[in-house]
Amino acid sequence: MLEEAQVPYEVEVFGFKDWEEGVKETTPQGKCPVLRDYDGQGNDLGQEGAITRFLAGELGLDGKDSMERAHIDSLYCLWFSTMRNNGVSHDGKEFSVASLVDANCSEREGRPTYQETFRLNELDKAGRSLLILDYFEEQLGKSEGPYLMGAQPCYLDFGLFYILFELSEPSNVPDFASKFDLPLLGEFVKAVEARPQINSYLKSARRMPRYQRDKSGLSLYTYVEGKWSPAL
Repeated sequence: MLEEAQVPYEVEVFGFKDWEEGVKETTPQGKCPVLRDYDGQGNDLGQEGAITRFLAGELGLDGKDSMERAHIDSLYCLWFSTMRNNGVSHDGKEFSVASLVDANCSEREGRPTYQETFRLNELDKAGRSLLILDYFEEQLGKSEGPYLMGAQPCYLDFGLFYILFELSEPSNVPDFASKFDLPLLGEFVKAVEARPQINSYLKSARRMPRYQRDKSGLSLYTYVEGKWSPAL
């Protein structure tokens, strides 16, 4: 969002030793991420969702009116509980890029929908991942496009994009749109990637390093090369 809005920012990255030996106690709730000095008065803001919504509001990326903001918020909550695995992992039981690499799938018309599926179900990780991909494909079908709310992106578009961009990496499922029958999501990824500020960011050293995803859900933070992530 900050890159799209061309707002200067600094990123503080630290290892676990620094976190354990002092950084943790400087955060509002002992967790990351944290937006430092968010109010210009020296106070810090914790929690991913709160930070995201705050920045979206400040940057004009949260919707054109209260009705649209409520709709985006609802979709964001769904995105967070599924594709972000409730903030616990980028690759977990609700959504897993790694599980989709070798997934067998049918035509989208033959798959169960998110709306009709119960919370307790017998779907595997790939099946649950396809549920939410199909749901956002459906949402794009209701939009005039190319973004979820139409011609202009909102904060949720960037959240959806970075997960789909990882899914489309050469080592994952670069043909996910055709393999899983998700043409609108395929065009969505192209549209966001083509935005000048986003494209510049993806190719820059400012981008957070890409790391290996494991089917077990473990995140070992092992760097891996990719489309715009150079070999070391």
